[in-house]
Amino acid sequence: MSILNKIIEDKNLVWDKSLNNKIEKFQIDLSTKTLNELMENRNNLAKSSIDNYPSLKKEITILKNNYLTNGFGFLIINGICFKEFKKDEMIEVFRIISLGFGELIVQNIKKEKLVVITNEGKSMKTGGRYHQTNEGGSFHTDSPQWEKVPDFVGLFCINPAKKGGTSKYVSAYTLHNQILKSDFKILQDLYSNFHFDKRGEFKEGESPTTFKPIFQFMNNKLRFRYLRNYIDAGQKRMNSPLSTEQNFLLDKIDRIIHDDDFSVSYDLRQFDMTFFNNHRTIHGRTGFEDYEETEMRRLMIRSWIRDE
Repeated sequence: MSILNKIIEDKNLVWDKSLNNKIEKFQIDLSTKTLNELMENRNNLAKSSIDNYPSLKKEITILKNNYLTNGFGFLIINGICFKEFKKDEMIEVFRIISLGFGELIVQNIKKEKLVVITNEGKSMKTGGRYHQTNEGGSFHTDSPQWEKVPDFVGLFCINPAKKGGTSKYVSAYTLHNQILKSDFKILQDLYSNFHFDKRGEFKEGESPTTFKPIFQFMNNKLRFRYLRNYIDAGQKRMNSPLSTEQNFLLDKIDRIIHDDDFSVSYDLRQFDMTFFNNHRTIHGRTGFEDYEETEMRRLMIRSWIRDE
């Protein structure tokens, strides 16, 4: 039976706010053996790869399989594990752990594979990128304007916000079920192509948008790509602004993914790391207030990962 007319029951794929009361199901403490392995080589972190840490590599491979590939689609590595490490060491630890999940992808024209996420005073309304603002509410998957999106995303918390900035996770399978329950036609239409604005990152002669469906079912797995602002801008850029019907479709998505009944909320603490499947875990955050002191302001490091 096609997923287009089938309610998915698998609790590893379909989950809601009830997971908020079961943090132990997605919060991970690395083993003492793995942490000792990192500690013993802390002077060589910057020159190291995941292959230099066999215990860590084995543990991350298991986590990838149990959580990102086949489980809930996201996990939190408890920052308390890393209390003996310094901030600069932890950036390298995050890089090494990210490599355990796959190949790190260049994220921008600066060729950066680790990108700083902090409030630069910009706004989405004036063309700013989401990660440069303190705004919340833009539930999305990362880089939907790319032809081939990252498979996994990693976020490392160096400093949490003074107030707010709560991470939010929504299952694309839960979203799919909710739309199917209300209107099959809406769900069917979301398998049609939409224009995603490339935000100016395209070469001469290339299309300024990527034309892809929001939902796809490939290799017996659901895939979802979405960032409302990018679709709104992409359709306008191609002189094909969203129709009344298309706006209705996307408004339906937004109502569901912003409904707290369907989301898991988690306040990332210092040195926490979160990794999630970018094809089926919709993520966002609440708006936040920063500290006045620069050194204390909310600061995250992001990795984009290709599954090898």
